[in-house]
Amino acid sequence: MTNLQQRLLTAGVVIPVLLVLFYLGGLWFLGLAEFVILIGMLEFCRMVNAKGFPAHAILGTIAALCLGVAAYFARLDLIVMILTLAGLAILAAQISSKDLKTAINSTSATMMGVIYVGFFLCHIVLLRNWDGTKGKVDIGLFLIVLTIAITFLNDAGAFFIGRKWGKHKMTPVISPKKSWEGVGGAIVFGIAGSALTKLVFDRWILTTNLAWVHCIILGALLVCAAIVGDLVESLFKRDAGIKDSGTIVPGHGGILDRLDSIVFTVPACYYYIKFIAY
Repeated sequence: MTNLQQRLLTAGVVIPVLLVLFYLGGLWFLGLAEFVILIGMLEFCRMVNAKGFPAHAILGTIAALCLGVAAYFARLDLIVMILTLAGLAILAAQISSKDLKTAINSTSATMMGVIYVGFFLCHIVLLRNWDGTKGKVDIGLFLIVLTIAITFLNDAGAFFIGRKWGKHKMTPVISPKKSWEGVGGAIVFGIAGSALTKLVFDRWILTTNLAWVHCIILGALLVCAAIVGDLVESLFKRDAGIKDSGTIVPGHGGILDRLDSIVFTVPACYYYIKFIAY
């Protein structure tokens, strides 16, 4: 079986399951988010260890999971408290380490993992549980599907357009295959995905009350966020000297390999929706 066939088979199995969990929301969706955060933290710690810095994996993972729970209850005060306690605990734990030469790198890398995986991804729970609903209208479902649709279509646009017409390399040192032509394709596909998602929801599912101007801006904004997120994870992997963050997703690598863009698009969507669109 080729890598492309593996990818298509995995997508055919995973996407329907994800859509069901998106629809159910509540504790089902929290369970999905916590699973993703757990595996993401383990993969991030693997990258840190590959650099020769012993990460405080247990403390970092517990803190990241607690951020997901705090987001479920929409307790921003608890999110700040967890980040504070995590920083203090990780610094205190480093005192017991016998290797003084890695103190700054180990504590910094572990805290970076808590922020990069736990804090950024806990926004997916905040987005799904969006409190700007009117009556029984579940805007959170629309926002999650919108974000995922833009993110995945961005990848598709960049891949197909870049593969066909890509000539001008974007960041050859970090990601040699990415081209500016691919970026153009990503923006077109992303905006189209945003518009299509709004049309489908408005016509058959629920009234989104999202103005078209915000729909177009979100499409372009999330594509830019997705590209940065993809490059950041590529930067981490190159620094660690590894090809994939993990092997949990057949044909796709690890959780972070698949969610590198979502790590950035979800917070970008949440704050745009919160402070501008709605």
